[in-house]
Amino acid sequence: MSAGLLAPVTLIRTAKGRAAILALAAITMAVEMGSLLAGAAVHVGSLPLSASLVPSLVLLVALGVPASGRPADPDRLVPFWIAMAAGLGLGFTLFSRTGDAVDMVGLIVAAANEEVVFRFAVPLVVTSALMVVRFPSRAARVVGYVVGGTWWVLLPGHQAQTDGAASLVTYIAFAVISALVVSRSRALIPMSVAHCVLNVITIAALRGDISSVGRSALSVCLLFLLVGTFAWPGDRAARRAAAAPDGSDEDLITDTVIDLRDGHRPTVQRGEEITWIAEPDRDPSASEPSEHQPSGVASPGRDPDPR
Repeated sequence: MSAGLLAPVTLIRTAKGRAAILALAAITMAVEMGSLLAGAAVHVGSLPLSASLVPSLVLLVALGVPASGRPADPDRLVPFWIAMAAGLGLGFTLFSRTGDAVDMVGLIVAAANEEVVFRFAVPLVVTSALMVVRFPSRAARVVGYVVGGTWWVLLPGHQAQTDGAASLVTYIAFAVISALVVSRSRALIPMSVAHCVLNVITIAALRGDISSVGRSALSVCLLFLLVGTFAWPGDRAARRAAAAPDGSDEDLITDTVIDLRDGHRPTVQRGEEITWIAEPDRDPSASEPSEHQPSGVASPGRDPDPR
């Protein structure tokens, strides 16, 4: 069987697939908003979870392989996943002792739901909306992540746990780190697992299984491992070297966003050069706009994103 047949089909790599993912993201965001306003919840074990968990999990499956992350050095994945396995094992052990093992499943689902909603769906929808009014794509992505992070920090459950400035700073810091990890390496799935492990550490401290000092130390180590694996600042050059030359795989938002004004993916500008964010199997030079053309108008040649 050929390698092409073995390769996973990734919706994010097709025009219709990107449109479907954008629609799923909008639905997920709308359900999250409606769930908050109506107070609706889906219970997994004893944990009340947002109703957006259903569309968010569908969205995560639709994203496929790209959501698993792209570390600059694959060897760093080994210690990361060993630590995550240990954290999940700790969680199942603690909850099983009290007969609440199902709650551990709820924590995993809740973490995945929050990461998909606030680190992908909300930023994607906000970015696409801003590009409709010709907001610069890079700035639009930043605003999207800021909106998603702010919304996450202000969730009622998080506000209930915020008893001072230190707690608020902790949530803000986690939102920033999560956005950096996902935007720099697409590590939506690893971020979800790490989020779950952090929740396990927090619950273990609240139940008296570990001390507050132990909680802080474990949390710092986990976040350092997460950033070191997927978003270390010194790895930017390596990530850029490994990226597609047309910029089409810069991050999940760039991969997915489409220009809603004309149905095409947007252009990307580096210095004075303007190129289409083209399909991976197409020659970007065949449809590049010239530097004298506005970024929303294609140069003569093939449609950069045909339907």
